Amino acid sequence: MGITVIETSKLGSSLNACFHPSTRTVFVRLGLDPVTRTCAIAHELGHAHYGHSCSTQRAEREADEWAACKLLKIDEVEAAGWECDGARSAMSAELGVTPGLLDLWMSMYEQGRIKNHLNGAPSSNCLMELSS
Repeated sequence: MGITVIETSKLGSSLNACFHPSTRTVFVRLGLDPVTRTCAIAHELGHAHYGHSCSTQRAEREADEWAACKLLKIDEVEAAGWECDGARSAMSAELGVTPGLLDLWMSMYEQGRIKNHLNGAPSSNCLMELSS
C-alpha cells in the first residue's frame, strides 16, 4: 500500500488516528493500548484502500468494514464464540479487536456479507468488495 505510520502526541484525545492522503501517512496517537492502536490503524488503512480524501458517513463505514474484514477471520470468530460462550466483550478481547469492530463484523456476517466454509469460499475475507 505504500503507507507510512507515525505515532504522534499531536493528535487530540478525541482522535485515535488519521490518514493524510497527500503524504500517504497514517498518524496514530501516542500511547494507545495495543488493541485500539491496531483497530485504528486498520481503519485508516481502509481509507487509504478506498482513496478517501475526506471524512463522510459513507467513508467512515467503508473504512470500518474494511478493517473488520482484514482483522477478523470467520474460523477465529467461531472459535472465540465457543470459548467465550458468545460473550462479545470476552470474544473481542480474545480476538484482539475492539467490541465495536466485532459487533460490525457480526452484523456483516448476519447480513451474509462474510464468506464461510459452507459456501466453498475461503474463510478469511469479506464476501464481496464492500458496497454502498
